[in-house]
Amino acid sequence: MKVTSSMPVDLSVIVPAYNEAARIDYGVHAIMAYLRGCKWSWELIVVDDGSTDDTADKVCNVVADETRARLIQYRPNRGKGFAVRTGVLASKGNWVVFLDADLSTPVDEIDRALSRLQSGVDLIIGSRGLPDSHIERKAPFFRRMSSAAFDHIRNTIVGLNEFSDTQCGFKVALAEAVRPLYERAVIERFMFDVEILFLANQEGLRIEELPVRWADCPGSTVRFLPGVYRMFRDLLRIRRLHGHLSMHPSVHSNTPSS
Repeated sequence: MKVTSSMPVDLSVIVPAYNEAARIDYGVHAIMAYLRGCKWSWELIVVDDGSTDDTADKVCNVVADETRARLIQYRPNRGKGFAVRTGVLASKGNWVVFLDADLSTPVDEIDRALSRLQSGVDLIIGSRGLPDSHIERKAPFFRRMSSAAFDHIRNTIVGLNEFSDTQCGFKVALAEAVRPLYERAVIERFMFDVEILFLANQEGLRIEELPVRWADCPGSTVRFLPGVYRMFRDLLRIRRLHGHLSMHPSVHSNTPSS
C-alpha cells in the first residue's frame, strides 16, 4: 500500500473518472508532468467513480512510483458530483482544483487561476463563454443547442444568470472557502456545479469567471434523455433544499482583465 503524508500541501488536484480507460493514461501523465514542474507542494487524487472498465488499473500503473498521487475507488457509479465531492473532502491542499480526465481544459490553466486566488478570490470557474475564451474545437451543434436550453432552464429555476458558463469542467478554489459547501452538497451528478455555485453565492464568496482554452473531446458518458430528467430533478432539488437565491452583498462576480 502506498503511504501518503498527512501534512498539508499547497495544491490538491482532483480528477473524477468514469470509464476513462482509453485516455486516462495520457491525462494523468500530463497532470503529473505539470505538477512536478510547478513551485507548489501538491497532491493528485484520481477518483474512480465506479468504472466498469480498467480505468482503476491504468491509474494505478501510472501513479505507482509517485507518492504524491493516489486513487480513490468505489462501486457502484454515483456520478461526477459525488466523485468530485469525495476528492475535495479527502484533499489536504490549501487550494483545490478539479478538472476533467480528458483535459478538455489544459492543465496549465491552473497557473492563471492560482494567481487570481492569490489576489483574494475564493472560487474561480473556468468559462467557455467569455470573449477571451479560446475554443480550439467546438462541441457538436446538438450539444451547443442543448447547452443553450440548459442555461435558460437553470436561470429560470435557480438563477445564476450572471455566469456565462457553470458547467465547464475546470474549477479552482480556496479550500477553506469551498470545503463547507461540499460538506452541505447533495447533488451527485452533473448539476453539482450549479449547487456549489448556488451555495457559494448564498455564502457571499468572491467568485470570478476565467476565460480558458477548451477543446471538445468526443466520448461523453452523458445520455440525453436520462440527462434531461436528472437536470430537472436536481435543479428543483437545489431550489427546494437551499431556498431562493439571494445574492450576498459582498459577492463579486466578474472576470479578470486580460
